[in-house]
Amino acid sequence: MKLTKKSIILTGALSLFLGVISLPTYAGEQPYTVTNGNELDASSFNGFKLYRNWCARCHGTYGQGMVGPNLADSLKVISKDQFFHTVAEGKTGTIGSMPAWKANTQVMEGRDHLYAYLKARSDGAIGEVKPKKAK
Repeated sequence: MKLTKKSIILTGALSLFLGVISLPTYAGEQPYTVTNGNELDASSFNGFKLYRNWCARCHGTYGQGMVGPNLADSLKVISKDQFFHTVAEGKTGTIGSMPAWKANTQVMEGRDHLYAYLKARSDGAIGEVKPKKAK
């Protein structure tokens, strides 16, 4: 089988095109829905309630950081798996340490909700406002 320059270019272009059109499927997925600037889907709103009850005392009312780091910034650089690992196992930082939450079933069962809420903050979909549950 003789490959011509034209067939090689067309094959390469087709491969590139197929790779590019598949990216939005992965890159564009968001674990949250925000409407009217501060109304969260039920899952993300449940994450807000978990955050308020278990995380805000160290990470601030809106994830902006206090004793613990700014989680809105952290979620820009860590993966969901890294977030889950840190929640479960805790972490020692330069100014303190975060406890492991693996024994807290409420937190562990709600990690997806918690991540969705914090990701909405990190992505700027919801600002530093108290969210509401979308109707």
